[in-house]
Amino acid sequence: MTTSCLVRADEGISFEDGDDRGRILVFGRDTGGQYGLMEYRVVSRAVEATTGVEAYSPHRHNTIEETFLVRRGRLRFLLGTEVIELVEGDFVRVPPGARHGYANVSGQDVDLLVCFHPGGFEELFLRYRSDQHPTPAPDGFVAEATANFASEFEATP
Repeated sequence: MTTSCLVRADEGISFEDGDDRGRILVFGRDTGGQYGLMEYRVVSRAVEATTGVEAYSPHRHNTIEETFLVRRGRLRFLLGTEVIELVEGDFVRVPPGARHGYANVSGQDVDLLVCFHPGGFEELFLRYRSDQHPTPAPDGFVAEATANFASEFEATP
């Protein structure tokens, strides 16, 4: 039996990811693993801090598809070896195994709607959230993503 879900603007589970922040709207565990959905706000970084491909934190997830909808702002998005400029209303589908990443150098925060297919990856954002004490080591996120989602991360700045 399918259960409907209503998440009000002041509901969901909010988290901080360093300077960025998000809110889980739907967990994969609630969709039979079909998908997970979250809002994500990416704060702007200084332009000089984002030179070279490493500024995009390139990575891939070999067992999940990820989609991104830009709800507000402009975002530089790495897809394969190409960097594209995304603006409000743009949508990107990243199939399993596709190299991707992003950098916000727009001077304004960027609001995204991010979906994981199948769900479950969103759980990592809660487990390794930076707004808990003690704050988990960031390498735990990478280790779990690698082990559970066949993710691969290139060197990051």
